[in-house]
Amino acid sequence: MQDGTAPRGTPADLSATAESLLPGPGGSGMTMVRFPPSSVFASVDVTAADEEQRQALPGLAQRFDPERPGFHTTPTVDYVIVLEGELWLELDHGSETLLRKGDVVIQNGTPHAWHNRTSQPATIAAVSVGTHPVSD
Repeated sequence: MQDGTAPRGTPADLSATAESLLPGPGGSGMTMVRFPPSSVFASVDVTAADEEQRQALPGLAQRFDPERPGFHTTPTVDYVIVLEGELWLELDHGSETLLRKGDVVIQNGTPHAWHNRTSQPATIAAVSVGTHPVSD
């Protein structure tokens, strides 16, 4: 509508602010991430970087594994497309896959890490769909 209000029948309350980048069960979200070259991290203050991530990436930063840098697991199915550059996707069991501009990967809530081993930045777009936790 021209006055900025949602039309009748809108299926979601769009007035709330996000407390987390991660959608809840049945929800969805889109995130764009730019990865600097890995050489940039040689002189990073890890404590300061962690605090900055917690501010900039609410809900996601807390899911990073402190024992394995870069590894994280989310309760989402993520549809990821590489928009620029190239990245290595490392999975929990150690396998790695090189992804280049235009490549798409679907990440199903498994532990993974992204690595930019080039001298140029890389950018991804990810659409995340929230899932219900699987019971053991």
